[in-house]
Amino acid sequence: MAIQSFTSKITKKVFLNDDVFVITLTAPEEFTFKAGQFVTLRVHCGEESKLRSYSILNAPSEKGKIDLCIKIIEGGFASECFKTIKEGDEYEVKGPFGHFMFDEASENKEHWLISNGTGVVPMYSIVKEFLSKNSDLKFTMLFGSKYKKDLIFHQEFLKLAEQNSNFTYIPSITREEWEGRTGRVQTHLPEDLKNKTFYICGLKELVVETKDILIEKGVDAKNIKFERYS
Repeated sequence: MAIQSFTSKITKKVFLNDDVFVITLTAPEEFTFKAGQFVTLRVHCGEESKLRSYSILNAPSEKGKIDLCIKIIEGGFASECFKTIKEGDEYEVKGPFGHFMFDEASENKEHWLISNGTGVVPMYSIVKEFLSKNSDLKFTMLFGSKYKKDLIFHQEFLKLAEQNSNFTYIPSITREEWEGRTGRVQTHLPEDLKNKTFYICGLKELVVETKDILIEKGVDAKNIKFERYS
């Protein structure tokens, strides 16, 4: 898939909670990507500029735009700039990049999508692109966060689970009591790991520990796809 570079304009900015928001950027109609991939943005702060990578949120079938989900990290170079971004601002975009993609060639009928924080973003794209097209496949979304407010897209995943018998949503939080599951997502892996493909995305600890657990329990490495966020 060819790498493209283009200037993109923000057409929409929506906060999901107090420190996470989604921006919609324009993209050429011919821009294509695979669900799970990412783009880079050149972020300018004063006279300094740096490249930052963000997974694409929307499905590849949604042409002419790129949705990015961004978390504000206090003191971060890009985060300090993004605090003031607004509709109409322009960015240099390049992509797509990455090999974290849905395995369409897999013979497995069950796909487990495991993430925490904004690591759920490529999972969202995968679900949006493949859930309705593959009624014979089963998707399980295992999503963790510290607090309920950080379960971004929570209501949308609940609705998808209600509307699609082949989609199961399992959220878990670690730092407060609530009506759902608690503890790290690694503790909610299925007992039967056979004939399943696992996709893991998020912070280093989640990715490394989950991958190690799966391999230790006999899951073939070819059935484990992962993307680690710094």
